[in-house]
Amino acid sequence: MSENKEINENVTETPAENKEPVKKNRLENMSPVKVGRILLLVLCVLFLIGIWFHNNPVNGPVNTKDDETDSESVDGEATPEPTPLPNELIDPNSVTVLVNKNHALPADYIPASLVTPYVLSTSDVIQVNALAADQLKAMSTKASEEGINLYLTAGYISYETQDDYFNDRAGMVGEAEANKVIAKAGFSEHQTGLAFDFSDEPSGTATTVAFADTPAGQWLIAHAWEYGFIMRYPDGKEAVTGYSYQPWHYRYVGADVAKAMHEIAPDLTMEEYYSVN
Repeated sequence: MSENKEINENVTETPAENKEPVKKNRLENMSPVKVGRILLLVLCVLFLIGIWFHNNPVNGPVNTKDDETDSESVDGEATPEPTPLPNELIDPNSVTVLVNKNHALPADYIPASLVTPYVLSTSDVIQVNALAADQLKAMSTKASEEGINLYLTAGYISYETQDDYFNDRAGMVGEAEANKVIAKAGFSEHQTGLAFDFSDEPSGTATTVAFADTPAGQWLIAHAWEYGFIMRYPDGKEAVTGYSYQPWHYRYVGADVAKAMHEIAPDLTMEEYYSVN
């Protein structure tokens, strides 16, 4: 008995206050509001991650119907092809054939009938498309009766000659600058024989914007449309036509079209009238 008692007396217990308290989970110490905010934040992050992976899949971009070569839409129907231009704009023999930086003529195209017009000109070798010859003469005659001398400086220009013109100009000022005033071969209206350059001088040197302020330039602005001609590259329409202002350059489109364009706006372009580029 005495030994057991002695042993028991030597055994000491750790006071309750010295015991390490049991740690609680942090979530248990948070208020329900704070816990709810954290869960909402986590859900938002997961949502944004899901959107990112949807738009940026690991295995590459999503293949949509627009990217497929079978030209089918999402509902299985064929995607409509671009509306083709009407024949009057693509037939080289049409008086309204569209020739610009996006639409070219065949390199071997030559108008079916070229004639030498009986008008004032700076050269005896100028030829024009027969489709415009009569109206060109009528306009020139009327101008002369009113005291205006219109000198024709250019009419039909072949593909090869146009190529020489462009290359010569590009060699002097660079291709970018040359492309603002001179068309590349195949993209020139002069190849149709329906485009004409005018001057008020026999020398034909007045092919500058100043021509618009001369009596001849003013007369053309006021009356050319009556004979089926339009100023092809009006002022302020550079972004539409692709060329700088050229008040000496006129194009024959026929009396009906020229009148319709003039009634809409005196400086309307073919691109705007036909809603094409």
